[in-house]
Amino acid sequence: MTALSPLTTAVDTARAYTQHATATELGPDDIADLEVTVHELSSLYSVKPPEQLRARAGEERHRAYHLQHERRHTVQEGRELSRHAGMLSVILAWISHDRGQSDMVAAYCDDAWEQGKQAGSLEVAAWAEDVRCTDALYDDRPIDALAAATRGLSAAPHKSDVAIRLTSQLARVHAKLGDRDGFAEAAAKAHQYQGAVPLHGTGLFAVDGVRIVSYDASSYGWLGDHDRARKAALEAIDCYRGIRGPMTAPTRLSIAQLDLALAYSALGEPEAAVQTAREALGAGRLVQSVRGRAKQLNRKLRIDHPSHPDVTALSEEVRLLTA
Repeated sequence: MTALSPLTTAVDTARAYTQHATATELGPDDIADLEVTVHELSSLYSVKPPEQLRARAGEERHRAYHLQHERRHTVQEGRELSRHAGMLSVILAWISHDRGQSDMVAAYCDDAWEQGKQAGSLEVAAWAEDVRCTDALYDDRPIDALAAATRGLSAAPHKSDVAIRLTSQLARVHAKLGDRDGFAEAAAKAHQYQGAVPLHGTGLFAVDGVRIVSYDASSYGWLGDHDRARKAALEAIDCYRGIRGPMTAPTRLSIAQLDLALAYSALGEPEAAVQTAREALGAGRLVQSVRGRAKQLNRKLRIDHPSHPDVTALSEEVRLLTA
């Protein structure tokens, strides 16, 4: 074998560096398919039961893991894989929230945060804190919710969709804590965004104006301002009922209806509260957040109107539905 000259060896070495940096075993569509899957699962999330989405989301998250750790790829491809893997974990966190599995929510949120760091995309981490905040709120852990919203906002790009969502989250967290000043400040910021976003958004990661209004309904109820809660809930319900096609949001409509029922109970209108609650519980997507809010309403009605026959009947219906 003829020895290479020092110049030839140096050139070959330099080219080898380039070949190594660009070497990959990924197919041309592997990363694109993951991106499409994230979009499809996001679009289907609000109209499909979580049980129907869980298996596919889990399979796709494991496929991302396989591509990350068992197939050679470039550094740039690795970042893309981490970003999509993180978003799949956020989707799985939402599905776990709907199923009442707070331990799984935390595990998937932790993974999404780390995947976002690896991808150089803290926006992924911010989306993880959005679901972590929601789960803590519905699990009656407002301090944990406050920590999640604050942590998410520290990572969210300025004026991004997730920053707007987390600003709205922060407002209702302060309301849940009874902090009127904190609520007023965060709610004012959220409403500044309202005119710049669509009234209705599409998909799990959408930001829209009606969400801000529906969060107001919950917030005013927690702060004891029941007339304003009623008005905000009615406005949100009217908006949700106007949604057509793929933008339907049955869970958020049910929550707004239950917030309205809570306001009716506090305002001395038990018949209206019971009727509205039955509309909410008949929507068909009885996820954990709806069950939790229904239990809260049941307690409120039994305290406010303990001898009312409609309240007694609804209490049994809620017991059966949330067992």
